[in-house]
Amino acid sequence: YAGERPNVVLVLTDDQGWWDMGAHGNPVIRTPNMDRLAAEGVEFTRFYASPVCTPTRAALLTGRHYQRTGAVDTYMGRDTLSSREVTLGEVFQRQGYRTGIFGKWHLGRYMKYHPNQRGFQEFFGFWQYGFIHHYQDPDELFHNGNPVATAGYITDILTDRAIDFLQAAGERPFFLYLPYNAPHSPYLVPDEEIEPYLAAGLPLREARIYGMITRIDKNLGRLLQAIDDADLREKTVVIFMSDNGGVSRHFKAGLRGQKGTVYEGGVRVPFVLRWPGKFTAGAKTGAMAQHIDIFPTLCELIGAPLPQGPKPDGPAPYGKKIDGKSLLGLLQDPEGESPHDYLFHQWNRVRPLLDAPDSPLPPSYGSGDRRRFRPQWAVQDRRGFKLVHSPQPEDSSPEWELFDLRNDPAEAVNLAAQLPEKVRELGAAFRKWFTEVNSVGDDIPVPIPVPIEVGREDENPVELDVTWGRTQGEGGKVQPSYHGYNRDSVDNWSEKEDSVRWAIEVMKKGTYEVTLSYGCSREDAGSKFLVTVGKARLRGVVEATAGSRVFATRRLGTLRLTPGPAFLEIKPVTLAGRELMNLHKIWLRRLP
Repeated sequence: YAGERPNVVLVLTDDQGWWDMGAHGNPVIRTPNMDRLAAEGVEFTRFYASPVCTPTRAALLTGRHYQRTGAVDTYMGRDTLSSREVTLGEVFQRQGYRTGIFGKWHLGRYMKYHPNQRGFQEFFGFWQYGFIHHYQDPDELFHNGNPVATAGYITDILTDRAIDFLQAAGERPFFLYLPYNAPHSPYLVPDEEIEPYLAAGLPLREARIYGMITRIDKNLGRLLQAIDDADLREKTVVIFMSDNGGVSRHFKAGLRGQKGTVYEGGVRVPFVLRWPGKFTAGAKTGAMAQHIDIFPTLCELIGAPLPQGPKPDGPAPYGKKIDGKSLLGLLQDPEGESPHDYLFHQWNRVRPLLDAPDSPLPPSYGSGDRRRFRPQWAVQDRRGFKLVHSPQPEDSSPEWELFDLRNDPAEAVNLAAQLPEKVRELGAAFRKWFTEVNSVGDDIPVPIPVPIEVGREDENPVELDVTWGRTQGEGGKVQPSYHGYNRDSVDNWSEKEDSVRWAIEVMKKGTYEVTLSYGCSREDAGSKFLVTVGKARLRGVVEATAGSRVFATRRLGTLRLTPGPAFLEIKPVTLAGRELMNLHKIWLRRLP
């Protein structure tokens, strides 16, 4: 393919399972365009992603295991891709491609980590949060760095903008990344998509998920038609995949587990590549591959070297270890062997874990997150043996499970007792890998969460995400709590000894205005608190709002700050009632 320089369109769906396609045996779902794409391209039947979305997005855009990148979880600051990582957007941009992303970023909510800073010239979608709440007439979208108002259904809107981008391509090749946020919760789609599935007897939840996927399929058809209409069919590689296992339950193709697990249902995803006249239409390969392989595959496809040497904007090395392997050999010979001896799957809340944690999970996490905090991981070999580590004492699952995927894709028969040597081999391979990807090595360690830059010209004021705060003191009750991104708060601030602080990086010397949004009942009003950044101090008195969970905005005052790393800390001085406040948002604005 030397010298071809095709356009590349990468379509990523959110929470669509392997089983959510008609081509994969689902007798109810309507996905004619996905099925047609599979028939016209090369399909990988054993392709894997991470159990949840941010780790997959980090891996496919860097070619590196997500544990190396800083993007290890989906919220509370642990969903930020280190600025030292090189993305596919940067690779394509350096090769002279036009680059655009339309949809869900979820790799950093601050401007330093914005798609426009990571190689994407055009961005339309949402980058501050993991997903949006309003699927109809969404009001949480951005065009590049600016908020925009839109009308319509989110999947249609994103596709419209993607089509505009490819139609404006001109003579330059383009890289179009289209990460839909559907069918992620909340499960919302126009009634016209739901009604056929309700008529088929599906429960409402399942009908909504299937309707969202059918709506994606219709938009995929629009996108493919736009490629044809622009006479770009033979010049464009189209890739279709999902970011993790599925959430639907009506039909699961016999697979065990769902999103968030390391069983096949949690990590096996659809993956199709189409390039008419170049890749064999309708070919299938059973060789195992993974999200990390997309980066080197596309680098080889367009003739781009793998990143090496120092990154221009910093001294840290980057690209020293690309974990993925190019899949071009399998695209030319689908009967070939996997380029990997082993594939590894691992994810849990807070930080990567191999064994049980030595400290408890913060109480702000819900019961579902507590379950996911326990270490779960799996490793599989080229032959198809898969070892699953699942220490779940409250259910009947044993700690070690060994499956033969070649003969038991449903992971129903545990062979651990019959094949102890294979258990030891795979366990040793996983532990060696886990130690490597979680060690510092030649890289500067990535702080999680990263410091929040304040005083930037392109992000002023800046909001300090309340869930990025870290509690201090002996009271032990106050906790930043997750309530769905834009409803997060700091709760149960009932001990005077407890403070919360945020790591910041002051970019410019100056006077900074501090504004808070909080809720406070009439009974708790009158508490006093102190805001400090280094030696700078600002005192405040909490005023009553319409209720403890009714947030009002109050300008507090100003701080004189000097450049450099620091902590912003809020600490009670006196408590007039049961708690200080329910803190909702904090803004710092550098004054002229």
